[in-house]
Amino acid sequence: MADSIKVQAMQKLAGVFGAVASIGSVHRWQGSPTDLDRVKLPALFFWDEEETRDKRNRLAMGTLKLYVAVFIRLSPAGAASFNDVADNLQGTIHNALLGTSELQGLVEKLQEERVWKEFPNDQYGVLFMSFTLTYAHAWGDAFSTTY
Repeated sequence: MADSIKVQAMQKLAGVFGAVASIGSVHRWQGSPTDLDRVKLPALFFWDEEETRDKRNRLAMGTLKLYVAVFIRLSPAGAASFNDVADNLQGTIHNALLGTSELQGLVEKLQEERVWKEFPNDQYGVLFMSFTLTYAHAWGDAFSTTY
């Protein structure tokens, strides 16, 4: 059996993220801690939350919050260097997501929202991005886009 439309959309997102040359590794975060010494940096993690479902004629519309976190090792220059690296990565990810045709047919709408940075410790800086993603499938069949 093929994957649901939502799973297919998430897999395509992973592919789009993975095609960004400046990203070391891509992971769909499962809610458990990750040892950053064991992944290639910068490491991009993405996950979805807060999904709503609506019926529109013969379509089931799923709208969810998509979050992206990119962990970047701080250089000896520290936070000043991190800001430039994070801003460049944010622009590259923005271009990759909004400039691709890979998501067509699976993602109805992708709206970029908030972007922010944090410094959880003296080793890593984190770039966060949030999006609203809408996908659709046939009402009563989460595996079909045939309406």
